[in-house]
Amino acid sequence: MGKGPRSVEAEAAVAYHLVQGDIEDLLLRLCAPDASGRVPTGACTGEEDWIAPVEMCATCNANAAELARDLALSWVSLHDKESVSRIAGTPLEALRARVEAAPRGARVPMKSTSELTGSLSRETVLKALATPPATLLEALEAAAVPDEAWRAAEPKARELLELRRQLDDEAAGEVPPAFWVDVTTRGHTRFLEEHAPFHVRRLPSGGVLLATHPYRTLWPLWADALFVLGLLS
Repeated sequence: MGKGPRSVEAEAAVAYHLVQGDIEDLLLRLCAPDASGRVPTGACTGEEDWIAPVEMCATCNANAAELARDLALSWVSLHDKESVSRIAGTPLEALRARVEAAPRGARVPMKSTSELTGSLSRETVLKALATPPATLLEALEAAAVPDEAWRAAEPKARELLELRRQLDDEAAGEVPPAFWVDVTTRGHTRFLEEHAPFHVRRLPSGGVLLATHPYRTLWPLWADALFVLGLLS
């Protein structure tokens, strides 16, 4: 942090930028090291276990046409109490059959502050599976727009990133006075949990990667996209 008033929001945004690229790079190195598609799906989380994909901070699907796998895997894991690591490689049609086998109107709870997005229904998952993959992907891309709070923090965050670059550059010469700050406070964490942006990345191999900061989950991204498509019920 340089001179001037502190901004918890900007500091949190810096923390996001410092880790986000590494998360995506790590996931791609593990799931698509040679773009062979041998690993159909993968994910990243700050938790100890492989939980429902929509509750992770990043997922990678080797085939963008099977993007709805994230929803189907999440449903089966949460509704049937299945370990995701045991069913991650299940063919998409088999996952669809398991969702269809659930009672009509069945729902699973989701972590959300909104009553509208506080659960995921069997019908929503089936409608998403029936939606053209290109339409689903476009909706996710449209939903991955930084919100107003994040856009407001970005200018100051860019200043702090440049200051950090100067501090790390031994050849930079004299740099402005600066001091280190703790970016793990509750204020920083809460801002990232509520406002960290999402990244929807189409891969040259035909796959797709969804990612955000480890303090957040992908569910808000999915919920916004499903709502816009009229699939959230």
